[in-house]
Amino acid sequence: MMEAALGDEEYLLAHYHSEALQRLNKTIRALKNIDDNLFDRKEFEQRRIDRLKKQIEAENLAYMKEYYIKELEDTEEKLKELNRIPQQEALTGNKTLLDESLKKLMDKKIKNLKLILKRADNLFLAFSYSGKVLKVVLPRVKQHVKKGLLFKSNINSFQGLGFRLNESETKLILALTGEKEDVLSRLKLILSKIAFEIFYCREFDNDSYIQFTDKAR
Repeated sequence: MMEAALGDEEYLLAHYHSEALQRLNKTIRALKNIDDNLFDRKEFEQRRIDRLKKQIEAENLAYMKEYYIKELEDTEEKLKELNRIPQQEALTGNKTLLDESLKKLMDKKIKNLKLILKRADNLFLAFSYSGKVLKVVLPRVKQHVKKGLLFKSNINSFQGLGFRLNESETKLILALTGEKEDVLSRLKLILSKIAFEIFYCREFDNDSYIQFTDKAR
């Protein structure tokens, strides 16, 4: 019994270690993509180069070795071209368009602010500011669960960040109060955890954007 219990404990420890390692790798990849938006493509070509080198070394047939060498040369050239492309410049002071939009929302200059995560599936975060309370809402929870965009573990992670499910379990709602700068600082940390830990930010590449209405309208 004792040996079985120890075996189960070792298995659970290995499982939790594996999950933690996956989360860490996910965060590292997301951060690398922020520093270099071509990181994924470069890594793909580099993995192909490594694989082709092994195939060349192991291949005995002359015509196949020649084929792999040609593929290797083409892939190395692709990687060189990617490395020649300038990386995207960061905004001054690490300010992002979302940072600026949130500040304008709290200064009552804009309204109906949304961070569209995945336009095709209507997955977004809605922001509102009233009575010194910044509210963040993720609607259509049940639909996203049904589509497989959200899982129970995702919902638990949102709740761990301070979100709560409404009674009908259709929305995840976060309310932040305090001084504006403090609220923005806390929200920035929460949003980074949503992007890096709950979702992998590259999942929304080319399908996400910010939407708002000018207060004057």
